[in-house]
Amino acid sequence: MNSKLLTLVIALFGLTAFGQQKPNYTDTEAAAHIGEEAIVTGKLATVANRNGMIYLNFGDRFPNQTFTGVVFSRNVEAVGDVAQYEGKDVSISGKIEASPKDQKPQIILNSASQIKLAGAAPMPAKPGAAPAPAATAPMPATPSATPSPADRIAGEKPKAKVTLATNWIGNREGGEMTRKDLAKLFGASGSASENAVVENPTEVYPGLPFLTSLATAEKILHLGSPETSRTRIFTAGVPQASFASSTYDGVFPGGFTKLHLITDNSDQVVSVLLVDSNTQSRIPNEPDTTGYHTFNFITGHVRGTNDIFVKHVIVPDVTLPGVVVVDSLLVDPTAPENIAPPPRSRSSKSKTTSTTNIYTKSKTGKVLERTRWFVPTPVVNLILRCVVQ
Repeated sequence: MNSKLLTLVIALFGLTAFGQQKPNYTDTEAAAHIGEEAIVTGKLATVANRNGMIYLNFGDRFPNQTFTGVVFSRNVEAVGDVAQYEGKDVSISGKIEASPKDQKPQIILNSASQIKLAGAAPMPAKPGAAPAPAATAPMPATPSATPSPADRIAGEKPKAKVTLATNWIGNREGGEMTRKDLAKLFGASGSASENAVVENPTEVYPGLPFLTSLATAEKILHLGSPETSRTRIFTAGVPQASFASSTYDGVFPGGFTKLHLITDNSDQVVSVLLVDSNTQSRIPNEPDTTGYHTFNFITGHVRGTNDIFVKHVIVPDVTLPGVVVVDSLLVDPTAPENIAPPPRSRSSKSKTTSTTNIYTKSKTGKVLERTRWFVPTPVVNLILRCVVQ
C-alpha cells in the first residue's frame, strides 16, 4: 500500500472512529441521551487521576460535574495525554452511559481518536499500534490564557482578559459600609475602570501567574481537593456574579491555614486570599482609628460588635509588581492576656484577689483572625469602578 493510500485510510479511520454521523449534544444535554452513540461537547473543567484511572470532568469539578470521560488504566497509553485539554472546549465520541456510582452521564475512552478540541480534527490511531499520545499534536493557544514572556517577545498576541458577567457592576442596594471600606482601602492604589484587559500580565501570588486556570493553579501550588465546592462571592463592591472562591486547607507561607483561589467566570485565578483563624498572636492594645466595618471581603465577614475592631494595612511587596497586598487583623482589645501571677509567699494569702487582678489585666489585644489578600491592580480598578458614586 503506497503512502498516499495509507494516509487516506488513517484519515477515514479517524473520522469514522470519532463518529461524524453521530448526533451532537452538549455536556448538559448528555444525561437525556443515555444509551446513544453520540458526540458530547463542553468545557473540560478538570482532569483527575484516581488510582490510575483518568476522569475528565466537564462543566465543574467532581462531584458537581455535568458529564465525565473515563479512561481505564489499561487504556491510558492508547488515549494519550488528555491533561492538555484541561480548561478547553472538548468533544468526546462514544456511547453515553450512566455512571454506576452517581448515575451521571459518561463515555469510556479507549482511543485517542475519541477526543479532540471542539471544532478540530480528531487524533488518528496508528494502524497496528497504540495511538500516539495526544500531546504530539500542536494545540492552539487559549485566547484567555496569560501569554508567556516568549510569546510577547515573538510578536503581538491577544491580551489576557478578566471574564466578567454582563451585569458585573450591579445595583447599589445595601452594602454601603462595605463599599466605603473598599474605597478607603484601595483609593490610593488604583483608579476606577471598566477595562478588564490585562496589559502587563504578572504573578498574582508567588509562582502563580495572573489569570492561570484553576486546574493549573492547583497543580502549581500542589493543592489537593478544595475543602468545599466553589462558592460565589456576593460581597458588595466586588464585581457582581463574576467571582467565585475555592478554599483549601493546609499550612501556607506565613503560618496561614487556609488558601482561597478567587476565579472569574472563565475559571481564571484573579486573586488569592490566605486566612489564619486559629492565631494565638496579640498586638499592642491600640485604639481603632480607621473605623473599618468589613474584615474579609471574600467571605463578606464583618465585625458584629463595636467591641472588636478591624485593621487593614497595605504591605509593599517588591516581588509582586502590580499586586496590592493587604494584611488584615480582626482584634478583640478586651480579651484578657491571662498572665500568670508570680508565686505568693505564705504571708500574702490575704492579698490573693488584688494580686490576681493586677496580673490578668488586659495589656494587649487578641487577634481573632488574620488574612493576607493578593489583589492585582486590574482587579483593584474593577472594584473601585463598582464602588464609585
